Amino acid sequence: MKTTNRHRLAIILLLAMIQLGACQNKRGGSDRTWFFAEPFPYLDRAKSFQISSYDTTGGNNDRINIHADSTVTIANIQGEGMITRMWFTIDSRDPHFLRHILLRIYWDDEAFPSVEVPIGDFFGSGFDYRHHLPRYVGMSSGGYYCYFPMPFKKGARIEIANETGEEVYAFYYQINYYALEKGTLPTDTDYFHAYWNRDIRTDYPENYVALEAEGDGFFVGLNFNGQPYNRSLFYLEGDEMIFVDGETRPSVYGTGLEDYFTSGWYFQDGEFSALYHGLTLLDTENGRVTAYRHHIPDAIPFKESISVTLEHGHGNKEAADFSTTVFWYQREPHAPFPVMKGPRQRTPLTRLIPNNAIPPSALKVKPPGKAQVEDVGHLGPDWLDNEQLVSKDDAFTLVLKDLEEAAYEVDIFMSQGPDFGTISILHQDKPLASFHGHADKLSPKGKIGLGTLNPDEEGKLEIRFEAEKGTSGKTGAGIDAFVLTPKREYVPEWYLIGPFPNPRLSDYQRFGLDSAYTPEKSTALDKTHVGIDGQPLKWFKVSDGKGGYDMGLWQYFDPYEFIIIYAHTYIYSPEEQSVKMFIGSDDGSKVFLNDQMIYRFLDVRIAAPDQDEVEVTLKKGWNKLLVKAENNFGGFAFYLRFSDPLNNLHYSADKKPPL
Repeated sequence: MKTTNRHRLAIILLLAMIQLGACQNKRGGSDRTWFFAEPFPYLDRAKSFQISSYDTTGGNNDRINIHADSTVTIANIQGEGMITRMWFTIDSRDPHFLRHILLRIYWDDEAFPSVEVPIGDFFGSGFDYRHHLPRYVGMSSGGYYCYFPMPFKKGARIEIANETGEEVYAFYYQINYYALEKGTLPTDTDYFHAYWNRDIRTDYPENYVALEAEGDGFFVGLNFNGQPYNRSLFYLEGDEMIFVDGETRPSVYGTGLEDYFTSGWYFQDGEFSALYHGLTLLDTENGRVTAYRHHIPDAIPFKESISVTLEHGHGNKEAADFSTTVFWYQREPHAPFPVMKGPRQRTPLTRLIPNNAIPPSALKVKPPGKAQVEDVGHLGPDWLDNEQLVSKDDAFTLVLKDLEEAAYEVDIFMSQGPDFGTISILHQDKPLASFHGHADKLSPKGKIGLGTLNPDEEGKLEIRFEAEKGTSGKTGAGIDAFVLTPKREYVPEWYLIGPFPNPRLSDYQRFGLDSAYTPEKSTALDKTHVGIDGQPLKWFKVSDGKGGYDMGLWQYFDPYEFIIIYAHTYIYSPEEQSVKMFIGSDDGSKVFLNDQMIYRFLDVRIAAPDQDEVEVTLKKGWNKLLVKAENNFGGFAFYLRFSDPLNNLHYSADKKPPL
């Protein structure tokens, strides 16, 4: 049977509709399924062209040079058509050229680009070049490719902006497109869009926002880069939340970021590349993740608006560096994108300043005499959300006030640069460290440990900086942040007993924590109690001076999942005083002080120091402390300590008096 062109087109469209029913969205006679039809359904009304960087002289110099701080147009197509393929390969001396070179695309003579993305992020990795092979956009053995169909009615212009600060000596490209007969495309054609966003430090309670778009279209996915400040993957505990057409509750609500990328358990089996989802990079040492999820079979349509957001950790509790490239189609016009961040603000993190860092702008400065302290604004590229403090005089003192702990481990993060010399750091006239800060350009020097320091009785700590002129004749210091870590001393010894049952209906309906087992009523150490499966239980002593996962409750109990245990000890205070109790637990816990409940927490989490704090009053003499801890599944631990600014608390499970 002879197949006519009309029949062939009908068959192709039918196959496309079956393949991509999720993208089908007919309004006003338009059919969106043709976007991803293979082969392209309008071949009978199309002519194929390729624009490339070939050597027009007939030689083999098939590339272009892009001068520093310049923009070149590599394609300027007139008339109706569709781009079907883009391919690049690049030679740049800039180690961060993936973030410092921009790709821009304009449709139909628009004033603002519909695509504006750092070139590495567009093709799948902003950290470094990573071979990975998703179906529509990726990196393949030195090349960069994109097969997203990109229709246009009047024309298309593609620009490359070199913001590396130096010449790009070799930029190769090929752009494949169909020139179409006028009127081939629907009047309400959806145009391809891509937008890049970055929050260098997600230290806020709201979700990270990857995309806010208004109009009529459909979302087809994103590329993601994440890096924490504490080298932990806990930020993956966040969920994706996608709001469509003004929803107050998202119609897409996830279970974790690695789950969104169709993986699990913190990407437990490492990197992989699939057609529509993949893990391009997993750097467990630094917590870096690059991943992609392309919603082609499961595109998300919107009629009025879409908001694509990601939690940074459970409840947005993790500070991390998030960057995303989002891909979507919509009918023009689109709202202009925010102004693209500068190249320094796009550079990947090279210095990890922990979550609990204190910026110098939060500190009081005591300059001697006529010394002046200058605030030079954002340092970049690694600490853009806080200010750098620079002094170009001989000495100054930073004052940290209202400190509540008796001792702190103090670390300082500093920068080197052309204006900096040799700095000596002192506390109470005692030298702590020396810093040689001169360098040809402003750059991170890293962490300098100052050791354990004790605030005075008023909770004040003064750290003095003295500048010495070196051979360069420079003086001064560049200070990025302080990190004060309390010298945590956990309650050192306990009597433990368990396991008791932790019955449950679901993860959020567990009854053990609020079931008063016999040790809660009597802490007599010689008494035997009945635990899980009728096993006889007795108190036993643990005195290793450790806390949390160092103590590891799972090693003491069998079984250790879905159980309740008790921990009992005493605290001696020479006088009545108010102090703070700090606790972290995996999972829920209760705390009783002198037989009164002072704390209750019921949720699933991983224990960490000082997750919660409670103001408590210790009576003069011995105070009885009872902790009730429950485990759901997995890890099992708790951290518990008290602030002790006067250094006069004493702990003993057997009430042994202080020496």
